[in-house]
Amino acid sequence: MRKSMIELHVAVLIMSATALFAKLIHLPPKDIIAFRCWIAALALFLFCRLTRTSLMLKRRSDLGWLLLLGLFIAVHWVFFFTAIQMSGVAVGLTAFFSFTIMTVLMEPFFFQERMDGRDLAAALIVIAGIYLAVPGGISGGQIAVGAAFGIGSAFIYSLRNILYRKYLSRYPSSAMMFYQVAVAGLVLIPFVTPGIDLLAENRWAYLILLGVIFTAAAHTLFVGSLRTIKAAAAGLITSLEPIYGMIFAAAILSEIPEIRTVVGAVIVVGAAVYTSIRAHRTG
Repeated sequence: MRKSMIELHVAVLIMSATALFAKLIHLPPKDIIAFRCWIAALALFLFCRLTRTSLMLKRRSDLGWLLLLGLFIAVHWVFFFTAIQMSGVAVGLTAFFSFTIMTVLMEPFFFQERMDGRDLAAALIVIAGIYLAVPGGISGGQIAVGAAFGIGSAFIYSLRNILYRKYLSRYPSSAMMFYQVAVAGLVLIPFVTPGIDLLAENRWAYLILLGVIFTAAAHTLFVGSLRTIKAAAAGLITSLEPIYGMIFAAAILSEIPEIRTVVGAVIVVGAAVYTSIRAHRTG
């Protein structure tokens, strides 16, 4: 448990800066994510070979789950990067962080656990927080659309985490991430823009950094921690992600969020933390 908690803390710190690459790499999200997956898949494959981590599956049905989760990873990342590019780091991260409350609401359906009515109340608070975080609310134009992509990304991400814990947590995390990003990379091949110049604006360097450190390493640590940490409990630690992300965005991208966005983010994070703590204590 202690090792898993350390892995989770490190993963969250690294992952909180991932949103910056949506702004640092001037390419459409589908192209960024395709290269991200290809590089991460290669890095994870080499890591598995060097550490002699088995890539063998014990049951044929597990392949089906990996194919599904790989598709989820592709859609989740494309949606997430679209959210960041359209609405900015602060709003995009706030909308995405709704995955914590989504996890708490969905887990009872997969693990025969009792749902508490207070979770529904917390979900309404999260919705209010996201609405407040978006300048102009529903009529906020592109920023509102970006927030919608962030919410969609959160739903897919939450579902992927729950399904992983239920069906694939017995496997090495690095092997599971290899399969998932490899599938995601294959899914995105038909959508990649031809003739991309990777030498322009140091794109190749950003993509390697994104693929190796911010994907292969960070997500392997995160997925590995889910083997022993309940997804809802993991939400306690991931509550730091929006805070870290906003700090990184302000320092590196000079993106200073509006006061209402900060207040909305605090509401979302507060509701998510409260729900995760209660879920963890009763779990």
